[in-house]
Amino acid sequence: MIPSFAVATLGLLFAAGEPIRWSAAVQTQLRARDEPSADNRAELGEIDLRGRFGLLADVAAGAAALTYTPRVLLQQVFSGSPMAGGNATQHGGQLQLETRLAPTTRLTSRTSVEWGRTDYSPLSGTPIPGAVNLPSQRFVHTLGVDTMLDLAHAFSRRLRMSVGAGFRRSGGVGHDAIQILPYQVGPQATAALEWNVDRANALRVVANLAESRFAAQRFIVLSNFLAEWRLRASRQVVFDAAAGGAHFRTSDAQIVSYPAGSLGLAWESPPRVSRALRASLRIRLSPGINPFTEQATEALRGEASSELSEGRLRIALDGTGGYAVRGADRGAGDYRLGVRALWGLTRAWILEGGLRAAWTNQVPFKGWQGEPFIGLRWADVGAL
Repeated sequence: MIPSFAVATLGLLFAAGEPIRWSAAVQTQLRARDEPSADNRAELGEIDLRGRFGLLADVAAGAAALTYTPRVLLQQVFSGSPMAGGNATQHGGQLQLETRLAPTTRLTSRTSVEWGRTDYSPLSGTPIPGAVNLPSQRFVHTLGVDTMLDLAHAFSRRLRMSVGAGFRRSGGVGHDAIQILPYQVGPQATAALEWNVDRANALRVVANLAESRFAAQRFIVLSNFLAEWRLRASRQVVFDAAAGGAHFRTSDAQIVSYPAGSLGLAWESPPRVSRALRASLRIRLSPGINPFTEQATEALRGEASSELSEGRLRIALDGTGGYAVRGADRGAGDYRLGVRALWGLTRAWILEGGLRAAWTNQVPFKGWQGEPFIGLRWADVGAL
C-alpha cells in the first residue's frame, strides 16, 4: 500500500516543476530499564532507533507531502524475566494531498498507515484514551489505517469552517494479537467552526461522529460535541476552557452519556535575548472507547510541563496522571513523570539525556518502573 502511495505522490511532485523540499530526522536513544516482572523485578537495556523522512512540493494549485517513519527497538536482558523480550519494529507512512479550490477554500486528503509491534507499557507514552486497563503483555502486533478527506473554508479572517469524512482501521493484526487487542473498523466524520472574536478571544465548536465495529461483531457509535474558548489574557498568559459531552450507542441498544471538558493555562516569560521559560497546566475530562475491552470509559487527567531554554541548552519537565472515573475502567490509574536536558551541538545535532518514571495499578504493569536514557538526534532540511 505504501509503495503505491509513494509512486503516485512522487509523480505529482516531479510533475509540479517546482523544487522539491526534503526533510530527514534520526534519533537514537540508549536506556536502562527497571520494571515489574514475574519474579519481582527485571532489568534490561534498550536501544531505540527512530527516523522520519519526508518529501514536500508546494505549488500555487496545491501541495503534496509523503512521510515515512520507521522505528527499531533492540533489547538486552540483564536480570529477571521482563514482560516482553526480543526486538520490535514499527513502520509508518503518511500521504497528504492538498488542492486549493479557491483563495479561501482548500480540499485535503490524508492517508496514514502504521504497522508493527506497538509498545503499551506505561513508560512508552503510547496514546490511549484516558487511564484504561492495559493489555496482558507489553508488545502487540497492530495495524492502523486512517484515511480522511477535509474541506476547509474561510468566510473571513475571523471565521473559518471545516468538515471531514473518512474511514479508520485500528487494533491487532493476526489471530494472537486480535485476542488481546480486537481490531476496529468504521467510518468517521467531523465538523468544526472557529471564530476569532477579537485579538484576545477565540471560540471553536467541534462535533465528531464515529462508528467502531469490533472483531466479535460488536459495535459502538460514538458522537461527541465540544465548545472551546481561548483567551489571551496578555502576551505571556493564555487561558482555555472547553465543555461538552459524548454519547455511546452499543450493539445491544444501550445508550450511555458522559460529560467532557478541559481547563488549561499556558505562560511564557517575556522575550529575552538568550533565555526563555514556558509552563503549562491542563485538566481534562475525557470520554473514549477502551480498545482492549470494547467498552466506554471516562478518565480525569492532569498534565503539566515546563521548559527552560538558554542558548544551546534546554531543560524540560513534564508529568501526567489519570484516573478512570466512569465506565468499564473505573478505578484504573496511572502517573508518568519525566525530566530531560538537550544540548545543541551544532545546527543539526542535539545531545539529550534524562530520566522517566511511571506508575500504574494495572496488572501486569502494576507498580513503579523507570529508565535513565541518553541519546543523539540529527535533523536537516533541503531541496532536490
